[in-house]
Amino acid sequence: MRMLESGPIERHERAIQRKTLENSSMHSSLTLRPLACAALAAIAIASLPAAHAASPIENYALAISWEPAFCMSKPDKPECMSETASRQDAYMFSLHGLWPQSGSYCGVPADQKAADQAGEWSTLPEVVLEPDTEAALQVDEPGTQSYLDRHEWTEHGTCSGLSQQDFFAPTLAMLDGINASNLGATVSANVGGYVTLSQLRAAAKLDYGYWASTDIEYLCIN
Repeated sequence: MRMLESGPIERHERAIQRKTLENSSMHSSLTLRPLACAALAAIAIASLPAAHAASPIENYALAISWEPAFCMSKPDKPECMSETASRQDAYMFSLHGLWPQSGSYCGVPADQKAADQAGEWSTLPEVVLEPDTEAALQVDEPGTQSYLDRHEWTEHGTCSGLSQQDFFAPTLAMLDGINASNLGATVSANVGGYVTLSQLRAAAKLDYGYWASTDIEYLCIN
């Protein structure tokens, strides 16, 4: 369940940012095959728990994804060429990004915004984190091999009001929590098989109760 980096998938990213993430539009009988389509789960977050007081933003969307599906359509990407069956992203959710719902490209110079939108992510400023956080990001977000972290900070993180460290560290903690949840376990247990939307919703309800039906959206993108 991994968002692609260009084309129609970017339109889904922009659409999610504009929505309140109330309900999934997918029919409950739809069957997903994790290794046959690129899919995205977007979870509305009230605020970064570890940095609530520091951030002026109250609402975020956390986008998590499934790397093997992405790599079926983009095998030449660096993160796909290096993928192995034992690497974490082969059986757990990966991080795509955390999106403040207040806007994008906050304070970003015009030339950097143009480079980002053109997909020239390697030319964007480097994301600088504490060593432990950087090491965790390399594992949890395989797309860093294609400079996804630079793109995500440039378009989204700049609107958080947080430092790069205070933005990425809690985001990684949230991903780890999801991977350890019933939702994460349900998807991991069905790698290579089938999982229904009803199964995903039931697993998420065990973790998030009422909010599972209002604040999580599932997208399956071929």
